[in-house]
Amino acid sequence: MNRPSRRRMRGHVGLLLVKPFPRHYGAASFAGRTCPHPPVIRICPDPMITTLRHLFVDSWAGRAAALLIFLAFIGWGVGDVYSNMGTASSNEVVRVGDRSITPDDFSRALSTQLSAVAKQIGLADPSQLPKSEVEQAARQTLQNLVIQNETQLAASRSGMTVPDDLVRQEIFAIPAFHNAAGVFDRSVFNERLARIGLSEGKLLQAIREDIASRGLLQGMGQSVQAPAPLTQRMLSFDASQRVFDLIQIPFAGGVVTAAPTDEQLHRFYDNHPQIFRTTEYRHAKMVVMTPESVAKTIEVPDDVLHRLYDFQARTYDMPETRTIQVLTFTDQAKAADAATAWKGGASWDDIQKKFPEAAAVSLPGVRQSDIPNPELAKMAFAAPADRISGPEKTGMGWVVFNISAVTAPHKTSFDQAKAELKTQVQKQEAGEALQARQKQFQDAVAGSSTLEQIPGDLGAVPAAGTLDSNGMTQDGLPAPIPGDAALRQAIIHQIFTQAKGAQPTVINGPNGTAFSVLVDEVHPGTLKPFDNVRDQVVQEWTTEQKRRAANLRTTALFSSAKAGSLRKALEGQPEAAALRQDVTVSRVHPDQSLPQNVLQGAFGLKPGTTGMYETPDAFWLVNVTADKPATAEDMKTLGSQLSGEYVQSMRSDIPVALNAAMERAVPPSHINMALYNQVVNAAMPPATNGGH
Repeated sequence: MNRPSRRRMRGHVGLLLVKPFPRHYGAASFAGRTCPHPPVIRICPDPMITTLRHLFVDSWAGRAAALLIFLAFIGWGVGDVYSNMGTASSNEVVRVGDRSITPDDFSRALSTQLSAVAKQIGLADPSQLPKSEVEQAARQTLQNLVIQNETQLAASRSGMTVPDDLVRQEIFAIPAFHNAAGVFDRSVFNERLARIGLSEGKLLQAIREDIASRGLLQGMGQSVQAPAPLTQRMLSFDASQRVFDLIQIPFAGGVVTAAPTDEQLHRFYDNHPQIFRTTEYRHAKMVVMTPESVAKTIEVPDDVLHRLYDFQARTYDMPETRTIQVLTFTDQAKAADAATAWKGGASWDDIQKKFPEAAAVSLPGVRQSDIPNPELAKMAFAAPADRISGPEKTGMGWVVFNISAVTAPHKTSFDQAKAELKTQVQKQEAGEALQARQKQFQDAVAGSSTLEQIPGDLGAVPAAGTLDSNGMTQDGLPAPIPGDAALRQAIIHQIFTQAKGAQPTVINGPNGTAFSVLVDEVHPGTLKPFDNVRDQVVQEWTTEQKRRAANLRTTALFSSAKAGSLRKALEGQPEAAALRQDVTVSRVHPDQSLPQNVLQGAFGLKPGTTGMYETPDAFWLVNVTADKPATAEDMKTLGSQLSGEYVQSMRSDIPVALNAAMERAVPPSHINMALYNQVVNAAMPPATNGGH
């Protein structure tokens, strides 16, 4: 979902106001909330024009995949959001020499990248990406644009020019601009450019620059080869096999030969008082500021919400949409075979596997106007639902398609959307509002020794209650401390390290939060009388004695194994049946049933030696008996993979080094962080703004 830039939303004085709350509050008993954490992913961006060229020119599958690329432009295009931001000098995010990266350039590249990342990790929609990953994508996208512009400057300094005929040939080869006869058509060309909001001049410039970049960089790194000795050594380290014997001796299996005497029990009780104490509880007051709590205090006037509603009219005024599954073929006979198989009951997944030569595209919830192939759009919105249609001839080839879902037109009124729109703005502004209120929060805490005079309009949530060091109440339930798990843990830690009655101070918590704590009561644990816990003392003493016995027994076997082998040490011993022999592992094929420290120990030992390791419930003996070379299968598959990864790594270093050299020649300048932030926030999915 597109969002207006912050500049637009703040274009009028007083658009965002602080909602008046009661001036003071009393600390309610644990009036807290929790919130979830987003996942983390990795992003590897590619230049937009290179992606388009590969999709449209290098493969037939690109003809169908082009639908997704055009949909990304249609769904995420920024239109004229940035057209009125000011003069030319103020309308650039970064300047590279005499070239500018405008907000429009940056926003288009970022939108395409977010769509690609979402698809790569299996998300249906870029709005599901976490805020941190959108920010990472933005940084990498801008760096990529800088590299592209640096390359163009280098090409210009080298005197490279691209003939018009070469640009024309490149454009004429793009299937998206072909008519039904398979040749370039000016009317189709104009219609496609208008659909994605791209001018002819802009496209010509992008194609010309792409050709120049390829001419400058083509072949760079292709001669790189992975050194055979190094790859062989790395492969040997990862794939070579370690063979060993091992035995596990559980603590619970230790033998206790006699019942404890009263003297032994009293000594154990005196030496382990922490086991037999009652739980320490502390009563604390706290005030907590999170983006969520601050967001609720931000009032957004209706005129702002109306403008946001109008801006997102595409979302709230929905025509009929359909979910379409499309197979595109170059051969009519193959398309007919696919239609027959599909009509015969094959699933979408099965039909793709059966006809791998087809370009398969699934378009969930699209409007008719969203489909860049007019012939397919018309047919798809005239076809009945849940019926296989085709094969039909289009400008992109022979298509067979299925309408798997139809959603009727619907309109969401302003009143219905108002709450959602308000939440969008509040979440977007919450982070900055929290930072802006930090000084007020610190002053309020400094002037309130009881934490009961904190202004409510700051967005600080009060709570109070009694809990133990694990965050549990006396009823055995988790204390409802405000915030997520990380913030809760930070608050609990502060409660149990801060002295009783100490002056509260503001503490910066995780994820941009802040809190203050006052510990006003401490109920230290007391040692329970021996007679009241005698049975517990017996149980704890017995557990300790079993662990000690297991330790002594394992140590004895360890000493014997060091003098010979583990197998010999266990000959005739009661533990012999538990011995695992000839366990074979490699770093690429570890035994997942073994504890990590035991597995690491097995790789660290020399053949013929024995090691002893401890886990929470057992002792382990490991005797390495041999090293074996990697299997032929591993050598083949891993060798090729490792060599390829190493070559790719070295190749990726070349453009980085080249870019560093080009940036030294013409360093980027006039970096406008305000515009950068506006573009990123405009592309930020609502579900992630103002979060953790």
